[in-house]
Amino acid sequence: MNYIFFFISSFLLFLVNTSVYAQCNGSADNCGKQYNEVAYLTTHNAYNTDSEGFSWPNQHLGIADQLNQGVRAFMLDVYDFFGTVTQYHGIIALGTQALSSDLDELKNFLDVNSNEVVTLILECYVSADDIESELINAGLMPYVYTHVNGNAWPTLQEMINLNKRLVVFSDVADASASQGWYHYVWDFAVETHYSVNNVNDFTDDYNRGDSLNDLFIFNHFVTNSLSGTGMDAESAIANEYNFLLNRIELNNLLKAKFPNFITVDFFELGNALDVVNALNAGYLGLHHSLKNPEILVGPNPANNFIQLNVPNNAAFSVVMSNLKGQAVFTKTNAFGGLKINTADFLKGLYLLKIKQGQYTIFKKIVLL
Repeated sequence: MNYIFFFISSFLLFLVNTSVYAQCNGSADNCGKQYNEVAYLTTHNAYNTDSEGFSWPNQHLGIADQLNQGVRAFMLDVYDFFGTVTQYHGIIALGTQALSSDLDELKNFLDVNSNEVVTLILECYVSADDIESELINAGLMPYVYTHVNGNAWPTLQEMINLNKRLVVFSDVADASASQGWYHYVWDFAVETHYSVNNVNDFTDDYNRGDSLNDLFIFNHFVTNSLSGTGMDAESAIANEYNFLLNRIELNNLLKAKFPNFITVDFFELGNALDVVNALNAGYLGLHHSLKNPEILVGPNPANNFIQLNVPNNAAFSVVMSNLKGQAVFTKTNAFGGLKINTADFLKGLYLLKIKQGQYTIFKKIVLL
């Protein structure tokens, strides 16, 4: 009888542990990572959707669909519209949505999905008290996490165990002493520039926030220069797997900073979620650590050519990208050595990504 009891108890304990540690934001690999060590698919102007009747959208699908398809952080613009906390993008006539409507959908999602951590990043034209009232009315306050700047972030599993799975940031620092959960975003994060109107114009320069802050908002959306709204064709290019990942790789090589909030328009176009999943699976760490010292690249700095040499006449491939993440040279199935003519390339810094067997090596090349 004792053996049966022991077996049943052990089996039940296994089930409990399996359910608790089954996954965190879609992957068991995320559970032991701190909040600032995880990448989150983030939607720019997440509320501004044509499915909700907005005329010039940044997204096609509403918040509920975004949540169900893997988005875990949301940029929201909030205003006071005749006493109602309302979301709109600059011009009311283009569409409005009460914040309460989207918060209700978020509450439903968190209630049903107990292993998910979600973040709100607010562009705020209302007070912290107004936001608190909205969260209280939506029943979300029990989920809200409070972080003390300077302390280590908890792991996702710790946040899940505490059921503190909603992190709130605002671009206005008006929280009272009792509102520690209302985090002033630029005390915690740094961002890349957000005003990009062409896929050729992405920059890795920092914009708001201190580069030493724990979190990194990696803005990666292309907007109309007049309205700041999304463009489908450009978003499909920007969100394409290799385009997005190449830009992240180059940024990481230059800045050595892990991107947390991968912020895009029309998130379902392209492969942004696949990129986020790759980052959370350790892509950057894996590919930066597998380095074969026998692959030789020179001269550096270079003028008219770059010579690559791989021992034993081994096969390799190479992609050379500029600072915008655009591939300017690609070669597959090269053997032993390769000379790249750079005479017609613009002067500046480039990234070489060389793959040979299981190894991947990155080299920064300066063209004079």
